[in-house]
Amino acid sequence: MLGKKLYKTSMLWAFKFVVLALVLFFLNDFYLDTITDDRFAKMVTEGGSRGRRFLDFFEFILKYPGDAISFGLMILLPAIYFAFIRGVRFFEKAVVVNRGIPFFNQTIPYDQVKTFKLLHPKLAISMHTKSGDAFVIADEHVERAIAILDQHNIQGDLGQSDLMKIFANYKKFVVFIASFVILLFLVRKLGLYFFYS
Repeated sequence: MLGKKLYKTSMLWAFKFVVLALVLFFLNDFYLDTITDDRFAKMVTEGGSRGRRFLDFFEFILKYPGDAISFGLMILLPAIYFAFIRGVRFFEKAVVVNRGIPFFNQTIPYDQVKTFKLLHPKLAISMHTKSGDAFVIADEHVERAIAILDQHNIQGDLGQSDLMKIFANYKKFVVFIASFVILLFLVRKLGLYFFYS
């Protein structure tokens, strides 16, 4: 239907680092909340632990998995999806643009792509469709995306006149991530979990 897959973009390494830092922040918070839990203290004193706090942590998770499941679904799963799975996929006959969640994917045949513009010399291009939509494609190897679009005779502008648009998108992304982190932190601190132990 779409032909052979030619290339898949991935999140830029700078953003992967931000996602990793967020996961480590919440993992540390999860660990500290667990070892200060009254049930954890009771389990350690009843079990006669001798300074095995890290091993006791895993034993506690196995005994009360609710918080670990919440952490996995709210933090770990989205981090893995957005950092390593999500991306724009180039096929022989069309481009599949991931718009955040898998069921929002949009398939764009190459004959519907009007033009593309270089936003950053090595990291980003914008792709414009005949219907007026514009998509930003950011990748460590954006020249591969340019080569695929060029093979389909799509006109491109390699000047960097739209460079400021990518910085505006980065700012929106950073604000979105910061807002999401604050929201998750508040949900965690207020105890509004999806699973209760």
